[in-house]
Amino acid sequence: MPLLERLPLLDRLVERLPVLDRRLVAALAIALAIVAIAGYVAGHGHARAPQREQTLTASVAGVLLTLPQEWQAVSSAPAIPGLRLAHPVQLSPNGEATHAGLVAGAVPGRDPSPLPQELLDSARGLPATSVVSLLEVQAYRYTNFSLPGYDSRLVVYVVPNPGGDRTALACYAEPAFASQMQTCQHIVATLTLAGRTQSYDLTPQGSYAQGLSASIGALERARLALRRQLGPHTAPAAAGRVAARLARAFAQAASSVSALQPTLATGQAQAALSGALLSGRSAYAALAAAAQAKSEPRFAAGRERVGEAEARVDEALGTFALLGYQPA
Repeated sequence: MPLLERLPLLDRLVERLPVLDRRLVAALAIALAIVAIAGYVAGHGHARAPQREQTLTASVAGVLLTLPQEWQAVSSAPAIPGLRLAHPVQLSPNGEATHAGLVAGAVPGRDPSPLPQELLDSARGLPATSVVSLLEVQAYRYTNFSLPGYDSRLVVYVVPNPGGDRTALACYAEPAFASQMQTCQHIVATLTLAGRTQSYDLTPQGSYAQGLSASIGALERARLALRRQLGPHTAPAAAGRVAARLARAFAQAASSVSALQPTLATGQAQAALSGALLSGRSAYAALAAAAQAKSEPRFAAGRERVGEAEARVDEALGTFALLGYQPA
């Protein structure tokens, strides 16, 4: 029987009891009412909101980072070979940067490659590239670095800035500190922009990739076929003809690449590749002229020039790989 229906019965019983007993019954009725009210409040009251984790904020190179309370700024962190940043900020869990942490700063200059050239020169091969969407902006994410003498896992994010310095954020952790690496990447994933506009779309475009691959693919086939005919014992006349054909192949590739409509993300890289291809055309043309003149000193100098031009082309193609494209 509900409590409110029981109370009248108690009242009738009270009329039939002595005074002392009536007081006991009345006290019992009040106690039951209090219990009922308390139960109602417990069942219908609002639960207390869980306490939010306290966080800190750090500003660096045009972005704001939200940090867990245990992450702190430190005065120094282990050096990452080749990664030199302007106005860097070092952050680490519990102020201990030896085993894991985050290094962030600006990458000065207008190089076509998102990564600093010194870091690329320090690495064995190119890292793996992906385009990721952070909270407010897209970024390039680089993994699988192979740096001599560096054993920590390294993940580098680069946020381009139209008309300004790029922002680089490097998460590092020794193998036993995988959880700290996850925390670091979460910090980067939730960054917000400060005093700058939204960056442009970094996602590789299919039509542009197809055009680039067609242009470079034709050149690569010509290079493979003709370079084999340009050995050290090739007669000067034959070497001149091969070099002239290679000069035409490089000129055609430069024309095809220049005709492509670049995206905002690939404009600088395309200009650098076009320049490198034209340099290759000039180098092979000079080699052909030296062969026709039967001048050994000129031919030797031409070979050296060709080697430098080929290296420029390879470097330019590597930049496209760092933008998420595989042109050939």
